[in-house]
Amino acid sequence: MRDNRYNHATALFALVLFTLSGCSGLIYQSVWSQYLGLYLGHAAYAQSLVLAIFMGGMALGAWYVSRNPRQWTNLLRAYAIIEIIIGVAAAVFHFVFGSVTEFAQDVALPNLPIGWGTIGFKWLSGALLILPQAALLGTTFPLMSNAVIRRGGGGSGSILSGLYFANSIGAAVGALLATFVLVPAVGLPGAMRVGAIINVIVGLLAFILSKQHEPVADRSEHSTTTSAPVTGERLLLIAAAVTGASSFMYEIGWVRMLALALGSTVHAFELMLASFIGGLAFGGLWIRRRIDGYANPVRVGGIVQVGMGLAALVSLLLYDRSFNWMEWAMAAIARTGEAYTLYNLTSAAVAILLMAPAAFFAGMTLPLFTLALIRRGGGEPVVGRVYAWNTLGAIAGVFFCVHVALPLMGLKLMMVLAAALDLLLGAALLYHARTGPARYPLLQAALLLIPVALTLQLARFDPAAMTAGVFRTGKARHDAESEVLFYKDGKSASIGVLQFPSGSRSIVTNGKPDAAIQVKPGGQPTLDEATMAIVALLPLRMHPDPKEIANIGFGSGYTIHTLLGDTRVQRVDTIEIEPAMVEGAKAYGAVNARAYTDKRSTIYIEDAKTFFASHRSQYDIIVSEPSNPWVAGVANLFSTEFYRFVPRHLKKGGLFVQWIQLYEIDETLIATMVNALSDSFMDYVVYLSGTGDLVIAAAADHKLGPLGEASIDDPLLKERLENIAIWKKEDVVMRRIGTKATLDPLFKAINRTRNSDFYPVVSLQAPRARFLHASASYLHELPTADLPLLEVFGDTERNPSVVTSAVTFAAGQAVERAGGVVQALRNKPSVELAPEDMVYISLLRDSISRCAEGIPTAASIDAILGLAARTVSLQRRDQLAGLWTEATLPRCAALKPEIVQVLEFAEALGARDWVTTSDRAIALLTDSQKVLSARSAGYLLRAAVLSAIAQGKYANAGEIAAQFHSVPLPRRDDSLQMIHMRAFADAQRPSDAR
Repeated sequence: MRDNRYNHATALFALVLFTLSGCSGLIYQSVWSQYLGLYLGHAAYAQSLVLAIFMGGMALGAWYVSRNPRQWTNLLRAYAIIEIIIGVAAAVFHFVFGSVTEFAQDVALPNLPIGWGTIGFKWLSGALLILPQAALLGTTFPLMSNAVIRRGGGGSGSILSGLYFANSIGAAVGALLATFVLVPAVGLPGAMRVGAIINVIVGLLAFILSKQHEPVADRSEHSTTTSAPVTGERLLLIAAAVTGASSFMYEIGWVRMLALALGSTVHAFELMLASFIGGLAFGGLWIRRRIDGYANPVRVGGIVQVGMGLAALVSLLLYDRSFNWMEWAMAAIARTGEAYTLYNLTSAAVAILLMAPAAFFAGMTLPLFTLALIRRGGGEPVVGRVYAWNTLGAIAGVFFCVHVALPLMGLKLMMVLAAALDLLLGAALLYHARTGPARYPLLQAALLLIPVALTLQLARFDPAAMTAGVFRTGKARHDAESEVLFYKDGKSASIGVLQFPSGSRSIVTNGKPDAAIQVKPGGQPTLDEATMAIVALLPLRMHPDPKEIANIGFGSGYTIHTLLGDTRVQRVDTIEIEPAMVEGAKAYGAVNARAYTDKRSTIYIEDAKTFFASHRSQYDIIVSEPSNPWVAGVANLFSTEFYRFVPRHLKKGGLFVQWIQLYEIDETLIATMVNALSDSFMDYVVYLSGTGDLVIAAAADHKLGPLGEASIDDPLLKERLENIAIWKKEDVVMRRIGTKATLDPLFKAINRTRNSDFYPVVSLQAPRARFLHASASYLHELPTADLPLLEVFGDTERNPSVVTSAVTFAAGQAVERAGGVVQALRNKPSVELAPEDMVYISLLRDSISRCAEGIPTAASIDAILGLAARTVSLQRRDQLAGLWTEATLPRCAALKPEIVQVLEFAEALGARDWVTTSDRAIALLTDSQKVLSARSAGYLLRAAVLSAIAQGKYANAGEIAAQFHSVPLPRRDDSLQMIHMRAFADAQRPSDAR
């Protein structure tokens, strides 16, 4: 009795250890995928290779253990040693990875022949980085399983399914722990070290447990590799391979399918992975207490395979509903930081509903097949063999999905094929397990294909839903008036092209629009057109001789088309990872034609880092225009390591141009990207492209001068620029918001962190910002700020009064509005005013000229400062001269002194009389703060600080802010403006005075 209790305690302890081992294993897989994604790139072959290496190593380890288990006299001790070795390897992985990648980029790739030489080296070296650890991980399941079986911890089936559950549930926890806790807290290197600590602890505990006697069963119960073949072994090993292939076809298919409903973020991917692994785990748990009672485990395995296939088909029938579920969730969940957790839980629930049922059945298959072979005399070797064949099947499934099924068949047919494989395998197993003669076996198998046919007919994979991006828009489908012109499931992404009633077309990647272009003659240009044109125009106007250009990301092809509009350009190399993107963008027609037809244009399907390292080319201009940083894998093109890599491939005097979104992100995240860029570039200048994007031009070896005049009159370019209302140099200059000297202090003040490949701040935090509908509004509003910040910070080229008003650029419209306000105040109305401006002007005349009763002093001051804020940075000094004097605004005799002071403040501010501006602002804040609204008090404080900076009194700027620290800054952008001014002032002071 005592021995029996001991054996059960041993089995229970083994479950705990194997749970921890599974947790560390998925921490490694999650982090290895990110490491190798950095090295191999996020092209389709890289994604499949990461999975194949991991699964191949597991298979190799399991196969090695299964060769002759009798050589292991103490399996648990061997398991303990291997766990410790895995931990040590994980602890040094980051150092090894850095050394390998540095050697590859600096030595190997530049000296190998382009093509299979460079690809082969990266595949081989990438495989060697994780293959040894993966092989060691592959040994753990057969070693632990056979160790517990030897020690008599219960029935073989119960042990196998129990350990499978423990390892899988630990893996599900590890996947979530890595992404949501470890990597945000300690980065990729820290996460590896945490996994290493877990492995070492598991190894030490297992080593202690291994000191107890472990019997070796006799030869009749545990066959060796020289034993006679086990009855039905070939069929069951093939079954293990087929179910492994179908399981991974499901996993890859579901991940792509759900990315269209949940979003292509790191968080969404890990939730899907945890849902799948969790389903596997609970399948093992459910069968644990039942498996040893099955008289015919092969028959049960056949039933389970049929259930697995049917569950997968049901998930396809439900898939279209997932968009409706997410539409409901997006409407019901508030866009707050706390609600983001609820959003993730909802996403997990959708993933579980679709993925877990089939995964639940998949979790039963390996224990059943293994038990069947053990009962037939296979002994310990079959544990490793079944595991190895299952893993080899998974590898085949991965490669088949990525390189054959997805590009040639599409998601729906691929998933139906996987389900059909399971149903046919189930039929074969049931036929094999029969106890009597089979009746009409072919008919029975054919009947199982009826659900397949029905699913092909009824399952709805609606392109209108799959391109709608419900995770962003909150709408399950596009409007009926919109048309899907193109849709294709590519190797690494699903691409669609939409036609809208307005005449514009948009290319969509995994449900997220990447570029919209107006194709209807005379139609209103889109904001994206402005972005893509500015991305091309800036370097063409800043570089004196732009001959050779590299463009990262094909997108719509519009940027390439515009770059080729400059006759000085001799070559444009475009690097794109998804062939379907290039194919789909042909739907734009003539607006991007040069990208395809111009002999100077070459398109490479490759990862950017691999392309640059292997081609060894240097360029006058490199343009980086990837997708949004919240998309998994994209943030690596906004990292310290990438920006350190880029200058090597620029010619002397070369320019690097980077697009960054301002929508669905905030200033703190943008700061991490710009800080990373700033470290590797001597100078940069930042422009707004339209109402929601930044374009950064950076130089690694020289200071940037003013914009050149070249290219604006090039006939091939002129049409593109006039389309977005860029008629003259001032239209471009007005979009400038700062340089390294003026913006670095701001970004470092709000967030000193740098986005790094190994500490991926952006990829982990940007999905939350997207959910919150965050906006970097402060940067967007800098050209139209309520105080002349850019002028004071040194931008002397701006001449707002001659800027063209355009729908694609809010600053041009703001200039037009400011001019209308000035003319109205001078009693020379020229345009229709905004309602708020009309109210302010009417209030102003009533309170100043008529001294009308009942108007609060605070309201009058609000009107004066509100109108001043609309005009002061958008009109020249001569246009503002005398605007607030008695000559323009006659004053009644009873006008209150506070209002007089505010009028004098506004006049001084317009005239850039910084001494008077500062004096009046401080006097009002000191003596009249009680009659000021919070908005007006904050404006006066900010103006006083700016006045000190304008006078070169940088220390005074901080002193004024400190003196009036109790004055509220009611808007978030007001606070950021204050941070910006104080940081800029501090940066101008000598270092010994700070």
